[in-house]
Amino acid sequence: MLKILPFVLSFMISAIHFSKAQTVDGVALADIESTYIELTRRGKIFNRNIQLEVDFGQDRSKGRINDSQVTDENGRLVEFNSMVDALNFFDRLGYEYIDRADVGENQPLQYLLRRKKEELDLANSPARE
Repeated sequence: MLKILPFVLSFMISAIHFSKAQTVDGVALADIESTYIELTRRGKIFNRNIQLEVDFGQDRSKGRINDSQVTDENGRLVEFNSMVDALNFFDRLGYEYIDRADVGENQPLQYLLRRKKEELDLANSPARE
């Protein structure tokens, strides 16, 4: 058990660092406090990887899609292997899948996620001194 502990700790630290490095509209993914978020799949036609547009209620009046996409610490778009890869990533950030919407024939699918119940309970509990 003691041999596994350093591995688990290093994995958790790297996962937290990775999520802090990913941003949407300049906000670190780990710092988004919204209860609900909506993911929209984006990507090029012949590229197997996908990018995500994330709506967490931020001001999108600028109208630039790239500002709402997940970017790394260098401002490059983050690519996921599949939508399942993206959902697993957001699960590790404390969100759970709720529903999927097929908006229209030529529109991408949209995925609704909610902060996990235990995360909400912690966020809404009174501060203890």
